[in-house]
Amino acid sequence: MKKHLSPPTLTNGRPLPNNSDQRAKRERILTAALKLFAHEPYQDVTMDRVAGAAGVAKGTLYLYFSSKDALYLGILSDNLDTAYRTYQASADPRLPLIERVRRAITVTVEFYDQRRDFLQFYATEEPRLADARNRIMEEARERGSNFFESLIQDGIRSGVFAPVDPRLATLAIQGSIRSLLLYYGASRPVAEISRELGDLMLKSLGANPAQFFKPTHQP
Repeated sequence: MKKHLSPPTLTNGRPLPNNSDQRAKRERILTAALKLFAHEPYQDVTMDRVAGAAGVAKGTLYLYFSSKDALYLGILSDNLDTAYRTYQASADPRLPLIERVRRAITVTVEFYDQRRDFLQFYATEEPRLADARNRIMEEARERGSNFFESLIQDGIRSGVFAPVDPRLATLAIQGSIRSLLLYYGASRPVAEISRELGDLMLKSLGANPAQFFKPTHQP
């Protein structure tokens, strides 16, 4: 039996705008709100201030998000969804498996490095929204874990990687990426340290170092 797909919706349940102007306005709202929430306590951010920062009327803001809670959760959900789509798109099946894993690590590091406001936002908590926030984060973590696990399992089946525990290896990769972003600092170029992290993770998976520096296939 075919499932009837509902139109995509925002965090507050309203239909996602279809035209480019509405989408651009929604992005402007999310960007302005993210900057405020990332650097100020939740209680200090008001819908009036968000509307002013986004350059929209307060009534327009409520067309997209029904409340400050919905806006806060919408920022979290939207950015995590974008992160997943970004590194999922990096997994070109025409590339060697080693390069796919390396690229997934690099793209993830670069994505969050370019979104430092979101990293700050992600590291903060609003206790009143903890349950909803944790549900969104857990769903995102599970999607990311499944993505990396599937790559590692493919590598084990094909003999590229040693027979490691895919779940454990995935947690090690995700934890290393998070620690790099939060604690390493900006003393070296991001592309350089993400490649080095990729090499470390590939070695821990039992990949042959002789394959690490093959030219990347260009589509």
